Amino acid sequence: MFYFLSKVLYGIVAPVSLVLIMFIIYFISGVKKWIYWAFGLMLFFSNPFIAQTVMGWYEVDPIRIEKGKKYDGIIILGGFISNVDVDGENRAVFSDGNDRMMQALNLFKNKVSNRIIYTAGRDTIFTKYSPEALLGKEYLMKSGIPDTCIWAEIRSINTFENAYLTKEMLQKKDPNWKKKEYLILTSAFHMRRAIACFEKQGFQVTAYSTDMRSSRSKFSILNTIMPTYGGFEIWTFLLKEWIGLVVYQLKGYI
Repeated sequence: MFYFLSKVLYGIVAPVSLVLIMFIIYFISGVKKWIYWAFGLMLFFSNPFIAQTVMGWYEVDPIRIEKGKKYDGIIILGGFISNVDVDGENRAVFSDGNDRMMQALNLFKNKVSNRIIYTAGRDTIFTKYSPEALLGKEYLMKSGIPDTCIWAEIRSINTFENAYLTKEMLQKKDPNWKKKEYLILTSAFHMRRAIACFEKQGFQVTAYSTDMRSSRSKFSILNTIMPTYGGFEIWTFLLKEWIGLVVYQLKGYI
C-alpha cells in the first residue's frame, strides 16, 4: 500500500500535474488567477537554467577514485532497465540513468572491485517486466564480467528495500559484510536518499554519483530563456526525491 500511495503522490505533485490542475480549476471556476498561476508555473518549471541550478545544489558531487584504491563491492541501484520481447528474444531496454551501468563496467574493468552487487526487482503494480537485476546481470555477463563476480538482489522495489534486501543477501553470502567497504552507484540526485538508507542498514559506503543532470547542457544566454521540457523533468526528479526523504524519515527508513 505504501508503495502504491507513493507512486500516486509523486504523480499528483509532478510539475506537469500541478500545471494541469491549475488549468482544470480555471476551466471549472472561471477565476482568472488560476490561469495566471498555470502559465507562471509553466514558465518557472520549464526554465532550464533555474532547474539545472537547483539540481546542481542538490546533487551529490562525483568523486575520482584514487589510484590503487579497492572496494569490496560495487552496488548498482536499479531503475533504468526494462525488457521487451523481440521475436522470442528477451531484450533489455535501457532508459535514462543507464550511466550507472556504464560506470560500473568501467570501475570493474579498472579493478576498483572484483564484485558487482545489482539490486533491483520489478514494478509489480504497473508493469510485468522481468526482475531488473536479472536483466542487468545478463547484460554485465555479455559485457565480459564473469557470473561469479555478480550478485543479484531481485526483490526490491524501492530504495529502502534496495538496502534492506541487499543486507539480507549479504548476511547469507558473506558473514563479514559489515566490516567491508562498498561503492554505491546511483544518479547524483538520488544519492542522498540511497546513502542514508544503506548507512541505516549498517553498510560502510562511499557515494559514486552518476548521471549528473545539472551539467547536461552548458549554460548560455539561450539556455536561460528558452523553455524546455527538460526543466519539467528535472523538477519532477527533485520533487520526488524531496518527498521521498520526508516520507523515509517519517517511516524510520533513514
